[in-house]
Parts: sequence; C-alpha cells; structure tokens
Amino acid sequence: MSSKTQQQVIDDASLFLAFDIGLKRTGAASGVSVTKRATPAGAIVVTNGRHDWAGVDALIKEWQPDVIVVGNPNSDDPHLNKAINRFKSHIQRWHKLPIIDIDERLTSSAANQTLSQQGLSQKRKTELRDQVAACLILETYFNSLPE
Repeated sequence: MSSKTQQQVIDDASLFLAFDIGLKRTGAASGVSVTKRATPAGAIVVTNGRHDWAGVDALIKEWQPDVIVVGNPNSDDPHLNKAINRFKSHIQRWHKLPIIDIDERLTSSAANQTLSQQGLSQKRKTELRDQVAACLILETYFNSLPE
C-alpha cells in the first residue's frame, strides 16, 4: 500500500482551513476548492503570545480539513514570526496535515476595508476582521490554482 506524497494530498484536497495568525487573535476560514470561496470559521484568542491550542484543535476537529493554509506576512516582527512558527509546528506535530504558506501582507487592511463598508459596530468589526482576513488568505490561495 503506497502512501501519498504531501503534494498529492494537496492536489487531491477538497476542504481547506486557513488561518490569519495574530498576536491577539487568530482568525479562521474554511473553504472548498470546487467553489474557490471561503467563509469565516471562527477566531482563537491569543494570550501572552500563546494560542489556545484546545481552540485550534477543536476547529480542526470540527472542519476536518485536508490542508491548512497559513497567512505569512513576511514580517520583521520576531514575536509574530515566532507565533506563526509555533502554530505551524503544532499543526504538524498534532494533526500531521499539509501546510501551505500564503503571502498575506495586506489582508488585514483589505479586511478592514471590506468590513467598514458593512455598517457594523467597531466591536463587531474587530471580532470579524481576522476571520475575514483568513477568508482573503484562502481565496488568494484558491485564485493561485490553475483552472
């Protein structure tokens, strides 16, 4: 019985879970490759630079993705880079899912712009910003795929 390579798993994947990793909150979005659309899937609180790993694990258990997509802003911020690396290490160690890095330098700004047009309260915009950014990360990945 042969096992698939990571690239074969990614190529055959249908359900994706994306994360916009932050130092206060991490937004999640789910999507399927057929529609190339993403929807908000929740947010995870980050306290003192540490993710709520039980929250991360619960999202993965709930959605059962084939692949994880992680936004990487290629930041000079060592704290953010450390948080992203810890997140990816957790996924690899405990869930053994393929991880795809996507450049997401402007997704939080784009998410803010999208939400400002919705007429939402500032509190609600803050709650949704990271999830909308995760949607943009996932849709960026989907749009990079060949037709």
